[in-house]
Amino acid sequence: MESDHPHIVVRRPWMPGETLFLLGPGGVGKSTLGRQLAQRLSWPLIDLDLAFCEQLDLIGPFIAAHGYDRYRAENLALASRLAATLTEPTVFVTSSGFLAAPPRSADQLAARRILAAGYGIALLPSLDIDIATAVVVARQLTRGFGLERASEERKFRRRFPIYRDAGELLVASARPAAQVADALLDRLRA
Repeated sequence: MESDHPHIVVRRPWMPGETLFLLGPGGVGKSTLGRQLAQRLSWPLIDLDLAFCEQLDLIGPFIAAHGYDRYRAENLALASRLAATLTEPTVFVTSSGFLAAPPRSADQLAARRILAAGYGIALLPSLDIDIATAVVVARQLTRGFGLERASEERKFRRRFPIYRDAGELLVASARPAAQVADALLDRLRA
């Protein structure tokens, strides 16, 4: 049974005005929570997946045409350009594989440099990998992208420890985004 409150682990206190980078695998609710936070803070919102689709191409067709490595390179380049233009605190929703590059690779170091300019908030639906996998895979399979259960389970399980250990703050909750946003902002402001 899930608690009425999100499980929040603060690894470093937030300094008011720091850009919030939302991190996590696909299906954890980054975009939905990002909209809630941006609205409550009256801050601009950047959703990296949406920006990629608007400025380059739809993600699925881009990967099909150019491969995942090219997508990852273009995605990081776009994230870097967008982060470099920030002139005010922003809610910045990263893509699902943002931190999933091999450890100490150029891609991972580039992603970490971007995140160093703000405050990383990692999202998972639960700290129990089996529960989290079930929640995320169910969400992903309803998105209409033609995803397959077995590959989504493998991908999520591979990314789970990366995001569990990422960021200055970890939120584990499958509660509605509005409740998570309220609890998160209360904790950040404490």
